[in-house]
Amino acid sequence: MGKRYSLAEVTEQLVAVAQGRQGAELVIQGGKWVNVNTGEIIENTDIAITHGRIALVGDASHTIGKNTKIIDAQGYYLTPGFMDGHIHVESSMMTVTEYARAVMPRGTTSIYMDPHEIANVLGVKGVRVMMEDGQRVPLRVFVTMPSCVPATPGFEDTGAEIHPEDIEEAMIWDGVAGLGEMMNFPGVLSGDMDVHQELQATLKANKTITGHYSMPETGSGLNAYIAAGV
Repeated sequence: MGKRYSLAEVTEQLVAVAQGRQGAELVIQGGKWVNVNTGEIIENTDIAITHGRIALVGDASHTIGKNTKIIDAQGYYLTPGFMDGHIHVESSMMTVTEYARAVMPRGTTSIYMDPHEIANVLGVKGVRVMMEDGQRVPLRVFVTMPSCVPATPGFEDTGAEIHPEDIEEAMIWDGVAGLGEMMNFPGVLSGDMDVHQELQATLKANKTITGHYSMPETGSGLNAYIAAGV
């Protein structure tokens, strides 16, 4: 896997390619561009790429240099990468590496995984193992820190627990995007101190709390749940 460049590292190269002063590393030529912003499919569109980033969408003929690799996309659709906003990779019975091998050829380029299943068994160490595996693949792997470990306290013997202080620490880790689905909505509604400390740690880090309100009730309970920042 090649180096991942931040936008800050390659602004000059991207501008140079877009203006034709420098050859693109890759040009995808003549595809049908699915413009998700305007709802159009635009025929005969090129994409010029350098340093792993898109420099130009449109007519890229002026960006082709002697070392530019060209892919003929005639008859194919060009779409943004699909982002899976909520996934438990362990449910697939695969590692992150094998999961990436399965989904990337089908267009998924990013996932937000909630590794609460491995966390139920191995705790924070299990989350770390999953994250390290995710760093070795070209799939972009973001993590939502499991919020309910164990899922049903007093009824499970999986052996691991994650506490509010663990959540607070995890919020500063690279790749952690927020808090995993807060299944313990009764705890949110009843004012459970540990649950609210997890919510507060996430909000203080300016990160997202993902929800799980598995009830048909949409009145005061759901409103209370949303009011807590979920």
